Amino acid sequence: MLTFDEKLKRIEKRYKSGKDTENLALLKNRLTNRPVILYGLGFFGGVIVKNFAAHGIDVECFCDSNKTGTDAETGLQIISPDVLVSKFSGANVVVSAAAPRTHKAIYDYVLKLGFNENQVFTFDNAFKFFKKSRVEVVNLTLDEIAPHLNGYKRIYDFLKDETSKAVVIKTIESYLFNDTFEYEPPDNSYFPDEIKLTDNEVFVDAGLYFGDTTKEFIKRVNGKYKHIYGFDIDEQNLERAIENLGEYSNIEIIPKGLWSGTCEQKAELGLLAGSNVKESASSTVSLISLDELFSDKPAEVYPTFIKIDIEGSEKQALLGSEKTIKTARPIIAVCTYHKPEDIYELTDILYKFNPDYSFMLKHYSPYTWDTVLYAY
Repeated sequence: MLTFDEKLKRIEKRYKSGKDTENLALLKNRLTNRPVILYGLGFFGGVIVKNFAAHGIDVECFCDSNKTGTDAETGLQIISPDVLVSKFSGANVVVSAAAPRTHKAIYDYVLKLGFNENQVFTFDNAFKFFKKSRVEVVNLTLDEIAPHLNGYKRIYDFLKDETSKAVVIKTIESYLFNDTFEYEPPDNSYFPDEIKLTDNEVFVDAGLYFGDTTKEFIKRVNGKYKHIYGFDIDEQNLERAIENLGEYSNIEIIPKGLWSGTCEQKAELGLLAGSNVKESASSTVSLISLDELFSDKPAEVYPTFIKIDIEGSEKQALLGSEKTIKTARPIIAVCTYHKPEDIYELTDILYKFNPDYSFMLKHYSPYTWDTVLYAY
């Protein structure tokens, strides 16, 4: 089995060979030999437009099966599939949906519309041009990643299982080359087989979104749990979550984000799952720490399972949960992909809080996002 240093040498050799840069130039030539149209106006549509523009790739318009008009984010026209066929049969079409099932359905549909395989490009192709996503950086140069390599080596040597070690190496390759991951089934996000749940869980869902993870938790425990606390900063998300979780009892939905203490911060809202605390934003949101929330509660009602996916604020949330974690030793499932340092810094924090935890990393998408650290 190769050591971290040996694997890193292979990665550096590949980077310095320039082959990936050459391949990206060839892909750009293929894309730009015809007008470029994005199929699908979903979460990543605007992201692709911005990343393409950074590489000098212009997008003609969007095509969407459910919307027409003008996209507010990019100002681009949205055409129907009928218009795509009648006016842009000679264009290149890029599928802008990242979810594998949705992507395949759209890709196959575009082929059925009469476009050939040389004209239809996958999300994998688009991802090769990504520097940033909604919140997270997804591409770094070798110089940019260098300050993190000691941390990656430390976490690689610290983690016990080969799957976790492989995630560390693949994270480096994804940052440098926009490589895709081998990944776990997304349905298992936050609830891997290694973690066993009981009928008496107190579940904290930080980054409640529409309540999808909470609904999956309720399913996993067959509807038997003690209490659920859901946190989100985005009013639109909270409205959907309240609607989706209305049939369940013992759920407290808190219109705040988790942080290291009680305060207000600027935030960028209206981005669905991507809404985030951001100093340069115009909106203001309320934040609270778990330690403060549970400061007047007995230890027996402390959280037993904490899930955190809050678009780059994970470190602050953990720092504000120190007493809770030390007192109750809850299971922790925290996302580590929003910042390059998260994968080792968040592990360091949790180990400091409780060195008796077992740790593992799992990854749940083909792309840089959806890496989860478990402490259990």
